[in-house]
Amino acid sequence: MKMMKSLKVVFGILVIVLVISACQTEEKETSSPTNDDISEDRVVLEEKPTIILQTNSKDLAIDTVLECWAENCNEGTATSMEGTSIENETEGIPSTVVLSGTEIKVEFEGSQPERLSYRMKEDSRVVSEYLEDQVIEVYGEGKQHYLLSAEWRTEEGKFQGSKTIGFVLDVEKEKGKEVKEVELKDTTFTHKGESYPAEYHVNCLNETACEAPPTNAIDPYSEWKDEVNPAEVNANIGDEVKIAFPEDVPAPKRLSIHKQQGATGVQEYLQDNVIEIMGEENTKIIYIVHAAWSEKGKKTADVQFAFIVPRPSLAE
Repeated sequence: MKMMKSLKVVFGILVIVLVISACQTEEKETSSPTNDDISEDRVVLEEKPTIILQTNSKDLAIDTVLECWAENCNEGTATSMEGTSIENETEGIPSTVVLSGTEIKVEFEGSQPERLSYRMKEDSRVVSEYLEDQVIEVYGEGKQHYLLSAEWRTEEGKFQGSKTIGFVLDVEKEKGKEVKEVELKDTTFTHKGESYPAEYHVNCLNETACEAPPTNAIDPYSEWKDEVNPAEVNANIGDEVKIAFPEDVPAPKRLSIHKQQGATGVQEYLQDNVIEIMGEENTKIIYIVHAAWSEKGKKTADVQFAFIVPRPSLAE
């Protein structure tokens, strides 16, 4: 009888040992990868890249929120920021004042990332975007919180690391950003120190009109030439004529010119507001400068200016 009790006790102990051993084995199999596991297939960056954010006039204040490099963490850790609070992660970072429409350039000291993206929180609005050209266009008004994430991989797609930085912007609307017709009247064409009035035709002067037909169309010169009296600029072939906007008029997002001489018409983009007079001698040239303003990819104003070169000759 005593023998039977002893056997039962021994059997019970063996069962407990086997259960504990099985649990430990299962625990070991499901535990997170160790540094040895990570190091087996790692591709380490020789130098950890630095992220710099710049506008035309200043560097932005930033703070590193998360770094994950192949030698000490795995790819799963790199994506752990996706569900985090943008405001909480950027709390305490000094804000930078910028104007709406500012472009922020993302620069790297070291290797360029394979992928670049950001998340932005403004009031209740959240925006998520991938960046193709390493530029963030800032629009809106008020405080905006950003998390910018960069990811590095080899050409074979092996994870090398990731870095997330935070920054905060105080976005202000630029004063006098709207294009007003009363101010357009002071636009001029200048040639060799002499100014000429830049007669113009308005296609639209606000987003609603610029997006709705028929004002969203560019009216041909033939339809409005009788409404204006374009100045005659006595320029010659090779001379330069510059269009000058008043200080209160914001710079157009896009400038192009259409040159008409006889039956020949040429369309091209304008650089530095300068038109180079080109064409045949002694034949009238009509120049139409097309100025377009936009915000967030939507046109907000569209105006055409015109002048005439009556009898161009070769410049001496």
